[in-house]
Amino acid sequence: MFEPRVKLDRLKKDVARYENVPVQENGIVFYGSSGFTRWGAYNTDYGIRPLEEDIPGSVNRGFGGATAEELLYYYPRLVRPLKPRALVVSVIHNDRGLGYSPEEIITNLAKLFETARTDFPGIRLYACDCRPTAKFVTEDRLTFMYRFNQLLKQYCERHEDTVFVDHINHPIWFHNPKDVGDYKKVRTDIFVEDEIHFNQLGYDLYKVFMKEILKEVL
Repeated sequence: MFEPRVKLDRLKKDVARYENVPVQENGIVFYGSSGFTRWGAYNTDYGIRPLEEDIPGSVNRGFGGATAEELLYYYPRLVRPLKPRALVVSVIHNDRGLGYSPEEIITNLAKLFETARTDFPGIRLYACDCRPTAKFVTEDRLTFMYRFNQLLKQYCERHEDTVFVDHINHPIWFHNPKDVGDYKKVRTDIFVEDEIHFNQLGYDLYKVFMKEILKEVL
């Protein structure tokens, strides 16, 4: 039986919360770590307008601290019952902190995507690169992030049903067009104090960005 590398107890509250809300089938499911969690109707502690309001037909199943391995583990409980028409997945920073390599993350994401394809033939899959952040800009982290992005893009190019969601090369995250693609030069006014998570302005931009990416399934 598959077992994640981390203790499951740390996430049981988030999982239980989602299991106690009405099931919305045939939606666009956002599945990932805290960047999605804070954008959800069932996590209003941060004062952010919910994803479900920003993008019609969306369903948020993000849980803070999540890794790709945990997304795979919880998929039968959090995603399969929703019978999604599209699945948007975002991880990486927690994975790195727990010692996963870029290659291991991609392996776990590939297993997740293959499971979704088997369950829901014709599903559209969206794989997010490392989301912009103002904090993780050390050279070793940047090497890790760019390597992950490279491997993820290669995976998407091999699968026609999977879209590579390229955050870092989109101008919406930069003040200066010349800075596009450089994690060290991402605009800083879109984050809360931790310099990791978006504030409302950041999510306003994320709404625009994601609606552009998802236009074929909206």
